[in-house]
Amino acid sequence: MNFRIAALLIGLAPSCPADASDPPIRLATGKQTVYRIVLPDAPSEPERHAAEELAAFLKQSTGAEFPVVGESGAGDGPAILVGWGARAKALATSWKPAQFGAEEFVIETHPPHLVLAGGSPRGTLYAVYTFLEENVGCRWFSSQFSVVPTHPDLSVKPLRDHRRPAFEYREPFAFDSFDGDWAVRNKCNGHAARLDAARGGQITYQGFVHTFLSLVPPDEFFAEHPEYFSEIDGKRVRDHGQLCLTHPDLPGVVADRVIALLKDAPQSTIVSVSQNDWAGWCQCERCRKAADAEGGVSSPLIAFVNAVAARVGKVRPDVAIDTLAYQQSRRPPRTAKPLPNVIVRLCSIECSFSKPLGAADSGPNLAFARDIEGWSKLCQRLYIWDYVTNFAHYVQPHPNFRVLRPNLEYFAKNGVKGVFEQGSYQSPGGEFQEMRSWVLAKLLWDPTADADKLVNEFLTGYYGAAAPKIREYFDLMHDAVAKSGDELGCYSPSTARFLSKENLLKAESLLGEAALIATATGDKNLGNRAMREILPVWYVMLTREAEFARMDVRESRAPVANSRRDRFFECAGPGMTHVSEGRTLDDFRRSLPSSPRRRAVATAPPGCGNPPGPAWLDFQDDGFNLAKPGEWANLEADPAASDGVAARMPGNHNEWAVQLPLDAPALAKNPDRKWHISVAVRVERAGGEGIAFTYGIYDHETRKGLGGGSVKASDTGNGTYQLYDLGIHTASPGRTLWVAPAANAANAPAIWVDRFILRAAEE
Repeated sequence: MNFRIAALLIGLAPSCPADASDPPIRLATGKQTVYRIVLPDAPSEPERHAAEELAAFLKQSTGAEFPVVGESGAGDGPAILVGWGARAKALATSWKPAQFGAEEFVIETHPPHLVLAGGSPRGTLYAVYTFLEENVGCRWFSSQFSVVPTHPDLSVKPLRDHRRPAFEYREPFAFDSFDGDWAVRNKCNGHAARLDAARGGQITYQGFVHTFLSLVPPDEFFAEHPEYFSEIDGKRVRDHGQLCLTHPDLPGVVADRVIALLKDAPQSTIVSVSQNDWAGWCQCERCRKAADAEGGVSSPLIAFVNAVAARVGKVRPDVAIDTLAYQQSRRPPRTAKPLPNVIVRLCSIECSFSKPLGAADSGPNLAFARDIEGWSKLCQRLYIWDYVTNFAHYVQPHPNFRVLRPNLEYFAKNGVKGVFEQGSYQSPGGEFQEMRSWVLAKLLWDPTADADKLVNEFLTGYYGAAAPKIREYFDLMHDAVAKSGDELGCYSPSTARFLSKENLLKAESLLGEAALIATATGDKNLGNRAMREILPVWYVMLTREAEFARMDVRESRAPVANSRRDRFFECAGPGMTHVSEGRTLDDFRRSLPSSPRRRAVATAPPGCGNPPGPAWLDFQDDGFNLAKPGEWANLEADPAASDGVAARMPGNHNEWAVQLPLDAPALAKNPDRKWHISVAVRVERAGGEGIAFTYGIYDHETRKGLGGGSVKASDTGNGTYQLYDLGIHTASPGRTLWVAPAANAANAPAIWVDRFILRAAEE
């Protein structure tokens, strides 16, 4: 076994077995107690809060009042000793409290007394919450729902537990987990949680990420010091660049700014000095030589951050400087080592989350494995920025639970000290948001915990009688992604293979049964919780509304699209505000057709037969990506469209507001096939001057346009749909089809896009 993981496991286990001859401690009998909760005479805020929480939950469970008193007035009676007071130290003599880490703790019985004590500031809090979890059965599943079992008679077996966390920094970054009570009760200490001093505080960043721009603002520095900024193609750039990391004066400039920030926020223990969220790395001769010598831009980056950290360390030796290993900087340098007060956060954004990161033999996960193993040899404090949601579709099924434990075990094996798990952070309503956060909290504390057992525990506690059906759905989605071969990225499309019509319809049935079972219990809150879990399935169906409408017609099913839509927005309720990182719930509502599709099956284009098949493919408006729905583009009823609905763009802008990524499974089956691509567009014409619209293909890898053109207002026909040719191309998933107005509303007030048509080209 790897030494690091072995040491980790030892730290998590009980330090020594309890004396089996010790009698159990009876804390309550018949809703009465003789116990007092005893604090040190000068308790810290977290110790006092821990005692108050213990008293409140014990009363809720047993019905008994547990007075909280100071040590000098407690007497010699049975006591629950919270914190390292004199009596706790006299009983738990195996330990040296002054040497405890900030979150290390012990739980020990010394009949008739119980000791719950730990390091400052959070150790004693964590001792109390762990005791309540493991000996009373308390569970804090979400910020809105907890379980506190009833125990009028409560006994505690002999205990000798010593615990410390696997990671020093633990953050499940999701909307519900920001609640301070939830975070401290589940032993999370992340930057974004609302953790005040009473709740033990937290790991606190000054500037969280992508801080080059704020540390060296171009508005302040570029005019006099353009040499501080990236040189690209022989020219210093003001916008969308990075910093010139080898400029000899720049570390001092940034260090002075960091020290000034710390004076305003002295509680911060980490300061982010990290790259902007785009490319634009400096190409000057010094930077290029530094990068070439060590195999990439991470070399000048680490040298720069080290220089800043050395200066800051002389003033604030307790503060670490944090930077990113992200995209272009992800590959570790060959030999350059970060200083001890430098944290490197390695980001997994390119990875597949349908398979464990450490078990890959090819693909993006193998590259990540090489990087984490390389950084672990160089770094004393390696953090991970991990991704546990779908940022393009927060609400969409994202079956990644089976990789959570192996990934965290893999991080621990490679010496990782902190983990940031970025989830659906902007609003409630993310798919299994509460369960994912709770399971992650447990695994971040102990990555060897049984993840499947945790899932079952949450399902049973949170969904009650509906849990078995929701578990069937959970397994259906996880089995489906495993069989599909999909790389479950953090931007997976709603057309992913595992989201087949068959799987979605089965999922809808299972979750519908779960909702009925929960509702039948008469518990309205339980019914609402179960009902909300069908939202991910309805969301995908709504994004592919035309596809499901066509299926309803073919199978003589009663149309249900409008019913799904109404119920989706009803169940989303007032709480959910975002369906993705860049799209609000209102935007999503506006992106759906304003009225039902009038023809479920689209008409065939000239020369093609119905239905679509291998020789031609029909990509309708339900597959479009719309920019600023409701403002730049919207789906609206159009009797002239092939299926009665099209995307309408007002002619007052020139944005690529209608886009179609070429990532559909039907195209992946024949990656080398050439297609003759055309788009069906009609123009509301008011005059014949100027350009009406533009269209084309964009290749993201080469960053070049491949086809298309512009259409004059005078050449747009009489308001009917016309096919416009984009040429013959392979349908690479890295390519996008697009249409844009030409900001010529006087002559073309609106542009309507019905569909893109791909016909197999003759060889």
